[in-house]
Amino acid sequence: MKIIVSFGDPNGIGFETFVKSFYVSEIAFNEIEFTIVANKLTIEEYIEKCSLQSKATISENKLFINKHNISIIDIPNVKIKFGKTSSEAGLFSYNSLKIATELAKKKEYDALLTLPISKYSMKLVGFNFPGHTEYLAYEDNCDYYLMILFNERMKVALATTHIPLREVANYITKELLYKNINTFYNSLIYDFGIINPKVAVLSLNPHSGEMGNIGDEENEIIIPVLNEFHSQLLSINGPFASDSFFRNDDYLKYDGIFAMYHDQGLIPLKINSRNGGVNFTAGLSFIRVSPDHGTAFDIAGRNMANPMSTYQSIIWSKLIFDNHKKI
Repeated sequence: MKIIVSFGDPNGIGFETFVKSFYVSEIAFNEIEFTIVANKLTIEEYIEKCSLQSKATISENKLFINKHNISIIDIPNVKIKFGKTSSEAGLFSYNSLKIATELAKKKEYDALLTLPISKYSMKLVGFNFPGHTEYLAYEDNCDYYLMILFNERMKVALATTHIPLREVANYITKELLYKNINTFYNSLIYDFGIINPKVAVLSLNPHSGEMGNIGDEENEIIIPVLNEFHSQLLSINGPFASDSFFRNDDYLKYDGIFAMYHDQGLIPLKINSRNGGVNFTAGLSFIRVSPDHGTAFDIAGRNMANPMSTYQSIIWSKLIFDNHKKI
């Protein structure tokens, strides 16, 4: 299997977690060939400033990490300034992401691993997308895409992603829910290899709206969509009030959880992940995975970052790749 890696923000922890992920297991990546879109001088400076010399070295335009020989696709250099946002860092991140995405689309690689970006720095150079997910869908001409974050116990999909909370209700329509829940259901089958998956759909309002006393979205939008899936004999159930759903461990009964907004689904997921959550974009023509954390500027360059989320992202890219070959 071949994985192309976009470097992410050079002033964050992304590359540190990538390096350290190779030391979680001595054999887990043995069947994977890696290429990273970056710059030799940038990598060398990052390694030195983050005190990673014992774990990673550069020689003849190759990156060596724990017996792995990683190719480098060259882009213009940028100076490392840990914890800082800048247009220079944003341009470096964008150049890396753009090239890596193009190569993934061309099927020259089996999966794309995106390391965390600073959306602020990217915006300084004209990146007008809320995040990786929307950019990748745009570049892939993909209308039916979905952000799924998961660990070994939970798979969570989101009806809405990076929008203000006050706007969420306006986005919740029958059309959106049907499209996204259907994409989630199919991803559980195709990407995760789950036969006849069971999906739980969370409510938008507290207590599932209390029969319309605390909002009418459940009665007028969510329940009619669920009834449509029931008519197809699909196990898509709800709407469940999220406070009791997670409190009672009801989520363990389901293969997937569909949340109405970002924090509703991701707070319980990240509490449950123990630094090992994975971000996956369903619906693309290629496999895309990412750690479920950001640039963590507050600890960048201090050699403190936990690599488990990046490690799990790589492991799951291989599992998803293998699932695709079975279909």
